[in-house]
Amino acid sequence: MKRRIARPECQCELCKNEKDIHIPADLVAELLEGNVTVFAGAGISTESRTVLKQTFYEEILSEVGPKGSGMSFPDLMEQFCSMPNGRIKLIQRIASRFEGISAFPETDRVASRFHREISTFYPLKNIITTNWDTYFETICKATPFVTHADLAFWEGADRRALKIHGSIANYGSIVATSKDYAKCKKALSTSVMGSVLKSILATQTVIFVGYSLSDSDFNYIYGFVKKQMQGMHRQAYVVTPFAQDADRFRNLGLIPLITDGAYFFTLIKAHAVSSGVMLPDDIYESAFQLLQRVSREHRILHETFDVSKNPEIIYAASYQDGLTHALERALNLKGTGAYSNPNRLRNVWRSYVAIQKEKRAAKKYEDVAYIEGYINGLILFLCEDSSSCVSQVPLYFAFGVDEDMFSVEDYRRKIKIIPQAHKLSYQRACDYVKRLNVGVGVEFHHPAWL
Repeated sequence: MKRRIARPECQCELCKNEKDIHIPADLVAELLEGNVTVFAGAGISTESRTVLKQTFYEEILSEVGPKGSGMSFPDLMEQFCSMPNGRIKLIQRIASRFEGISAFPETDRVASRFHREISTFYPLKNIITTNWDTYFETICKATPFVTHADLAFWEGADRRALKIHGSIANYGSIVATSKDYAKCKKALSTSVMGSVLKSILATQTVIFVGYSLSDSDFNYIYGFVKKQMQGMHRQAYVVTPFAQDADRFRNLGLIPLITDGAYFFTLIKAHAVSSGVMLPDDIYESAFQLLQRVSREHRILHETFDVSKNPEIIYAASYQDGLTHALERALNLKGTGAYSNPNRLRNVWRSYVAIQKEKRAAKKYEDVAYIEGYINGLILFLCEDSSSCVSQVPLYFAFGVDEDMFSVEDYRRKIKIIPQAHKLSYQRACDYVKRLNVGVGVEFHHPAWL
């Protein structure tokens, strides 16, 4: 597969490694079927040269001094920890580095480019990482598995991040020094976590991303993989921007794909979208635009009409709440990829249609209106061109009114006929307002449940 994303050629630090490459058809199929595990290194996260002026290795080396020159990463960390209170200071340096990155939104966006790109790719369920940061948890909504006890819940997670070198969210779990590496390697050879890792490697195609051949993490990890699987592991790939490493990766038995890690998934997702198995990421921008519109109209509705005098507006408000909740939920769950899966969305849409039919039969009209809004929120995602569909989604609803209403003026023109257009729903609205003794200025909201 080779696909070019239409965009001006750019040679900036972020774009210069975005190469359009041939991706083997077998790998594309495995990715779309959910049979691929990403093995992520620091190069796709905070240790990219585009994030900070110095890597963490260089930061620690500047404190250790000349005696640390030429040391591997774990040996350098071991040297640093040999100083008084060294381990505490090392953890503080790691935490401070992450805090510094997150304090600047632009820096944080650069550090999380890869995570944001893969987050909507819903077939990806397993991630193994040596990184300490929490981007896979916060952006990709992956459940972190850091300790052996965590693994009892492995099957219960929809998307998993196996963090074999620990997490900044659990200081005691961090693997950094040569002694830590030795203990980790021994544990992976004999523990439950090692068994899970070997099971993944035996049944999934692995793509290494964010590693170079000079990376001590990669040499240690790939050596462990080959030893544990004894030549029985599936074909593995490595996505790397370093063309000079390609032959040496091939000699190790890996198939190198020379491009940027995030861009690799941009290409895969473009293919998935063109094949109709995934929705484009711009649906989320359309959802945000529509959410802003309906939020504004919900406010205008209650500024224009008072529910104590016009009880029928509870259905317009319920409709708007349903639309709002559908869009908010989709945006909140963007990182799971659930709303990028058209087949799942069609099934959800059908289930709400069935529920709405039951509510209509039970004459629970506020629920019927709410579901109508929720369904229209789902339909936006299934629209062939979501950006153009934003303006086609009605923003008001009334029983007995067949015309689409997009503004409070449209609704105002129909307000006089609503009581007679659907007498049963109007009577229910009147009874509701009377029963609850709704006063002037009260804003109606339908809760996010049925």
